[in-house]
Amino acid sequence: MTQGQFTSGNSKLVQHSITTLEKYAANNMNTYTIMKKLSIFFLLLGGLNFLACSSSKSTNGSVPISTVIMSDMKFAPETINISVGTAVSWHNLDSKTHTATASDDSWDTGDMGPGASHSVRFDKAGTYKYHCKHHTLLGIGMTGTVIVQ
Repeated sequence: MTQGQFTSGNSKLVQHSITTLEKYAANNMNTYTIMKKLSIFFLLLGGLNFLACSSSKSTNGSVPISTVIMSDMKFAPETINISVGTAVSWHNLDSKTHTATASDDSWDTGDMGPGASHSVRFDKAGTYKYHCKHHTLLGIGMTGTVIVQ
């Protein structure tokens, strides 16, 4: 797939999504909610573009990155599958402070205020469960999983 084909194919998706969001706006959604949904959409679209136009293995020493969004008191996607050596980048698009903290405490993004980002590189295969320290109680709340293959 060439980059031109990818861009052309996604322009219809982008136009459809913008039309859908305009319909939501007509139903009196506030501007903040619309902008948050647009931000999430374009970050995820950028992630798809990265996956479609590049290899998950890097030959020049750079680290491939996958994205998780913190919004509406949840991680999106809740489960992410990556290759060994890939970094996961968490982006807080919520109005509250969040963390992404390994269930076994082996890594932690620390407190991430609104608009903050933090990345963690995964160099070993395995399943890594994580949660937000501020919004999880007894495993219920903001939780996620990174599966490294």
